[in-house]
This record gives sequence, structure tokens and C-alpha cells, in this order.
Amino acid sequence: VITNWRQAAPTIVHQYGIDYAIKGQADFSPDVPNYCMRGMLYVAYAMLQTGKSYEPMPMETMGVYYIIAGHGTMTINGERQSIRMGDAIFIPAGDTHSISNTGEEFLVFLAFAAQVPEDKAPVQGKEGC
Repeated sequence: VITNWRQAAPTIVHQYGIDYAIKGQADFSPDVPNYCMRGMLYVAYAMLQTGKSYEPMPMETMGVYYIIAGHGTMTINGERQSIRMGDAIFIPAGDTHSISNTGEEFLVFLAFAAQVPEDKAPVQGKEGC
């Protein structure tokens, strides 16, 4: 199944971002024997305006952001790091995160989120999935 982000209806997210949800949970068949995709909640092509940020929020799912263009900062549990084109950022379930655009143009990224199976959920002091 191929979906182009240009075919998705845009939505405004976190006041300053534009999201094109290109894959959501409804797109994945429970009949396909692929555990990873059954846990996938969404894939979104996102653009964040210059000088803007998403408010810090806890990540209830596991997430990965892949930076396509621009640069900014990603803060996870209070630790801020610079991000730029080509970076992939893993956000464990339960961690608080925010993303900021510090560049002159849109910060463009793919956002992936997946459910954490209950038997693999993070336990204080131990690794999850």
C-alpha cells in the first residue's frame, strides 16, 4: 500500500504545526502477519513553523521522529539537544518531549508512533521492548 503525503488532508497540531497523517492504525490489516505494523498507530509528515515549538507532553506510545529538512532542538525529559536534517530521534514510552524549530524555514519531519505491548511496557530501571 502506497500513500503520498500530498493525498492526505492536513491538520493543525500543537497550534503551530501542520500534520499530514499518511498512515494510521486503520490502514494496517490484522490479517497481515507483521507484529511491528500491528502496533503502529500512525506515520505523519509534519512541518513546524519557524520559531515555534510543540509544548512538552508525555509520550504514551513509543515514537521516532526523522528530520527531513531544517534544524531545531528536541527536549526529552528536560535534556535538550540540537537536531538537523538526517537525525532520527527515539522517544521511549512515558518520556516527556517537545520539539522546537530554531531555523529560518519550516522544520520538516516524519513522526512515527507505535503501541507498547503491556508485557513489554517500560519498568522503572529496566529496558522495555
